[in-house]
Amino acid sequence: MKSAVIFCSGELDDDTLFRPQKREDWLVVCADGGYHHAARLGILPDMIIGDCDSANHPYPKEIPHQIYPSQKDDTDAQLCLDWAIEQGCKEVVILGGLGGRLDHEFSNYGLLLYGLKKGVKVRLKNKQNEIWMEDKPFSVKGEDGYISFFPYGGEVEGFSVKGLKYELSPTTLTGDRSLTACNEFVSGKTGEISFERGYVLVMRSQDKKE
Repeated sequence: MKSAVIFCSGELDDDTLFRPQKREDWLVVCADGGYHHAARLGILPDMIIGDCDSANHPYPKEIPHQIYPSQKDDTDAQLCLDWAIEQGCKEVVILGGLGGRLDHEFSNYGLLLYGLKKGVKVRLKNKQNEIWMEDKPFSVKGEDGYISFFPYGGEVEGFSVKGLKYELSPTTLTGDRSLTACNEFVSGKTGEISFERGYVLVMRSQDKKE
């Protein structure tokens, strides 16, 4: 299965987030100023896509790139995701997509759903968080940290939780309650998340460690 990492120009607070066992198994695409993150880490991108507004200078000629006008319908990150999907990627990790401008961060949540509808698992990651979207029952397992579930784009019907610290009988999740925030893992147990209809935004988070 081909995978891709997209470097965006937001905060990248952990240089170890992209260390694949085999670089050749991953495509690296940079959303405009995200190229600075890749360059600092010594990673040669396969593609740079953007409008040059956050890169602050022309893209290197030796790296394949696509330049778009600044006034366009899609964000640079959206264009990068489209390119990765066109290359056949079924897994995409977005780094530098959290922190910084909240409008960019919020728009990136929509990319999780965009990928899901196309059969592509898209994840947003930084040092403290991993965020993705689900549209059918799934399981999760961990030893520490927190896991939260939020309805996205409407209600989630028949949502239930088993195997986590706080279990939940089937209920309807709505965007005006924090009922399913900050759940916790139970050592050695697998959390089973079920629901009948809707989209669930999943966040695994850690407390900030100094």
